Amino acid sequence: MKEEELLGHAARRYGIEREAIRKFGGFENLVYRFDRDGKPYYLRVTHESRRSVSEMEAELHWLHDLAEQGVSVAGPVRSEFGRWLETIETEQGTFLLSVFEEAKGVRVDAHHSAWGAELFAEWGFVTGRMHACARDYEPPAGMPKRMGYEMNIFRSQPIPDHLPAASIIRERLLAIEEQIGKLPKPSGQYGMSHRDLHHGNFHVYDGKITAFDFDDCGYDFFIQDIAMAVYYASIMPDWHAPVSDIALASDHANRFLESFMRGYERAYSPDQASMKLLPLFVEKRRLELAMILLEPWGGAVQRNELKREWVERNVDSIRHGEPCMRLDI
Repeated sequence: MKEEELLGHAARRYGIEREAIRKFGGFENLVYRFDRDGKPYYLRVTHESRRSVSEMEAELHWLHDLAEQGVSVAGPVRSEFGRWLETIETEQGTFLLSVFEEAKGVRVDAHHSAWGAELFAEWGFVTGRMHACARDYEPPAGMPKRMGYEMNIFRSQPIPDHLPAASIIRERLLAIEEQIGKLPKPSGQYGMSHRDLHHGNFHVYDGKITAFDFDDCGYDFFIQDIAMAVYYASIMPDWHAPVSDIALASDHANRFLESFMRGYERAYSPDQASMKLLPLFVEKRRLELAMILLEPWGGAVQRNELKREWVERNVDSIRHGEPCMRLDI
């Protein structure tokens, strides 16, 4: 099925004209934008090879639950048939359609005027609200639960001959995941989590955050969400200029964490034993990203020297067992 035909089906499912749907972007999914009744919405098109129907239904149900409880998220929107998820069968397999409200505002980074202590506290508050709601969340009877942290795309992925450093990174990553797999899952500190709430996945308007892109949500330790925020705010405050220096990253991280936790504790009480695990989960994210970006950022075609330096310094420090930052916890 061609894109035009697919979008024609989508238009009918959501009660709009085909011409209203415009390509917006997307990385792992195709994303389109349309207006209906004067309001903007976003259409996500996902192939079944990426997510199953049950996985998508679980994501959308939890996201709806968060929205219903007043968490600042871009919630799901029902189709003309009252469904959050629509499926279209094609010769290329099944495509899954879901629509979301617009997150008001803009993305921010270290160059934006909003970047600072108050934004970090708001980031923590929204994360804490999610955890407070997730504490008592249970999917409806008969609905499969969303995937857990145990899923690892790198475990069986072959290592290319031209990337010997990937073996070192994966070995360390699997060792950390084995360590995490042995941890107890304390009540109130493990449950449904966003798992990818960096500053590319929320918008800011008048100092308030609206979170979106729950594509990677699943069951995890709540400390994972805190680790993601600490890592990205400290290492990737500017997406084009990753921080390689451990002293600078540590300074960023500790300043960020102080403000983030001030907001988080307004919504939820962290477990001190879990907070001691923060460096472990930060290192896990560092290793995952090092695997993902090893070739695109460290390859011969990379012209951004800051990105290349980040890859090289990561590989060297991973080889010598050095962390990417030191946290005052």
